Formats: sequence, structure tokens, C-alpha cells
Amino acid sequence: MNLNFQSLNMIDLISEKHAKLRKMVIDTWVESGEERVSDTESYMLAIIEKNELTVAQIGRIIGISRQGAHKCAKGLIERGYIIIDNQNLNSRDKILFLTEKGLRFCRETLILKEKFETDIINAIGEDKFKILKECLSKEWFEK
Repeated sequence: MNLNFQSLNMIDLISEKHAKLRKMVIDTWVESGEERVSDTESYMLAIIEKNELTVAQIGRIIGISRQGAHKCAKGLIERGYIIIDNQNLNSRDKILFLTEKGLRFCRETLILKEKFETDIINAIGEDKFKILKECLSKEWFEK
């Protein structure tokens, strides 16, 4: 589907660009011979890379149900991207950690993202890119 981006409002325009960029990263990852990772799985891996959190905490951050978060985590565990650690033997305190495979996914997709950033700079110019990044980095709304 080819959208007319000129007619989109800002929210939908950002959403469409975000979806396209995420798809480009994952498709490039798969084209390099790696297995497909869903957007939710990729998001979960990125969160785990930065924070030691439980499945439920990650689910709240991502905006999915606890059951959905557990299903996603289970798939990543089965495929070797993450491991689970039971803190204090309390089943509610299962902390997720990246395996070497998960760390490699995060490292290599970061390289792909940096490549696509370079492509964006080449398309719109470095000055406009800096302004865009600055605008997207600002807090737009009070919490």
C-alpha cells in the first residue's frame, strides 16, 4: 500500500515512518540469514538489554497483557535469546536476561539502525536530521 504521506497528520506520519523503519531493520536482519524476530520480541529484547525487569514489568512497558508478555518471553527463551532467573525463589520475581544470542541480536540490529540513520541523513541532509532528532528527543507532554 502506497500512502500519500502529505495528507497524514503528524501522529500517523510518525507511526508510518516508525513501522517502515522497524520493518526495514527486521527484513535486513532476516535477509542476512537470521531468523525472524517480531516487533514485540525485538522491543522486549531492547528493554531487557537496558534493564533487569520481570516479565510483568516488561509487559506494562510494551503495553501488552501479562499473558502476552509471558508468551513472548517463552518464545524468546525457547529460541535462545533470553534466560529467566528466579530471584528469591518467588515465581513473581522472574528477571529476564539476554543470552549471547540475544546480545548479538541487539548489537547487530543497532548496526543496521545506524546504517539506516546514515541513509536518512543522506536523504534529508545532516542539518534537518539534527533538527528532527532534537525535536523527537524533547518531552512533548507533561507526565
